Amino acid sequence: MCPNSQKKTPPEASVHPITRDHRGQDARRKNAEQVELESLLSFDLYNDLRLEKLDLPTLPEVAVRIGRAVKDDTRDASRIAEVIQTDPVITAKLIRVANSAYYGGMQPLNSCEGAVVRLGIDTTHNLVLTFALQDLFHSKSATLKKRMRQLWKHSTRVAALCFVLAKQTRAFSPDQALLAGLIHDIGEIAILTYLGKCTGPDSLTEEQIESVVTALRGQVGGMILRYWDFAPEFVSVAMEAEDWRRDPGPDPDYCDLVIVAQLHSFVGTPRMTSLPTLNELPAFTKLPLGELTPQNSLKILDEAQEQIRTAETLVVAN
Repeated sequence: MCPNSQKKTPPEASVHPITRDHRGQDARRKNAEQVELESLLSFDLYNDLRLEKLDLPTLPEVAVRIGRAVKDDTRDASRIAEVIQTDPVITAKLIRVANSAYYGGMQPLNSCEGAVVRLGIDTTHNLVLTFALQDLFHSKSATLKKRMRQLWKHSTRVAALCFVLAKQTRAFSPDQALLAGLIHDIGEIAILTYLGKCTGPDSLTEEQIESVVTALRGQVGGMILRYWDFAPEFVSVAMEAEDWRRDPGPDPDYCDLVIVAQLHSFVGTPRMTSLPTLNELPAFTKLPLGELTPQNSLKILDEAQEQIRTAETLVVAN
């Protein structure tokens, strides 16, 4: 159960001005209250997580049914298309992507089954998951809604960078990489949803929200993807993509790709001042990036801006 985040503040002095000492006491009291609230929020959320009482987000039904069809059926395009067509919005997005510059052929198509055939079953499955996930990035709280929008923008940017880097390495499936980038912060969605159910969520400061998210994002994300029956390599992405020094072994994986993409996504932002350089990342040294060295990686990705924009449209196709 969320703690009450509403805090009563003392009335302002009506006669005497607040002295420097009083301001210092107020600041210390406010800081203590913030630390207390962060601790209570983290403790309650962790306790619900430990007891498996956390209200985990659920995938939209069409994504669940597609997953079952891919696993259980004979990978028949017409059957997969029937399932997808129960959701007209996702159907339209899939057809649009199938006709995009990256996937498109000489002949435009306008049927869902044609899109499935052109894309292939696995790519279709990954793209349907990608489209379905967008529905989870929302909140009724004004403060959390802003954070959700920022999270969606960051996730789509990282997903697009993963897509382009996967094409550069040729060691990863671009559509799998796109999905990995999109779900790397999935734990934050559950945490923000949890905080949104607290009393007075709009009274939470950005610092309080950030503290709780930083502490529990990876653990919650891993639980969600296991709950959704995602492959272990995706679970690792959700749990470890914020670990810049991550180095579990010599072989690169999708988490390495997401880590490198994330660092590139922060280039030109204040966040870079607190982050390691590209050649300090074990992930970067393991990826078969060819000419993508620390010295010219920004130049290559700058030249690939059109590809990055194309990849972003794959995520937000409408």
